[in-house]
Amino acid sequence: MLRRRQRNEMFKKVGFIIVVLLLLWLIVRTVPHLFRASAPDEAAEVVAEFYRYEQTGDFGSSWELFHPLMKERFPKSTYVQSKAHIFMQHFGVETFGLEIEKPEREFDVNIIDGMQVFSEAYKMNVTMKYKSTFGVIDMVQTCYVVQDGKEWVLLWYYPSSGEHQQQESSE
Repeated sequence: MLRRRQRNEMFKKVGFIIVVLLLLWLIVRTVPHLFRASAPDEAAEVVAEFYRYEQTGDFGSSWELFHPLMKERFPKSTYVQSKAHIFMQHFGVETFGLEIEKPEREFDVNIIDGMQVFSEAYKMNVTMKYKSTFGVIDMVQTCYVVQDGKEWVLLWYYPSSGEHQQQESSE
């Protein structure tokens, strides 16, 4: 009888220790996430930062926030020269107004036709409002933000030809 009681007490102590260790493990895994900004906020901040650079004509800094696929598509010197040439020289603008929609979380997204599918991305439509030589121009651009390693980076949306035509006809 004494042995059975000792054995039961030993099982209770071991069970208690296991429960405490399990709780400690859960706390250690959860606490860092409590102090981290949420992913939609981080994604929105990348887009805001990108377009703040664009507004001031700092195209080199905005280019740095691109995903590697975008950097392949636009070498830095080409991007900087093209943006300055088109928007500043042809449109005759020095800056623009900006509206950024709230991020929408999407899964298994094909952002650039023919390239990798991203398992998770945040989509935002950005409206740039130009007062140009040609009058007021509102340009809407669809952006996606994905995680590349630990960094959040931006991509522009390049749908397949058929998908783009479908969107235009539905609007």
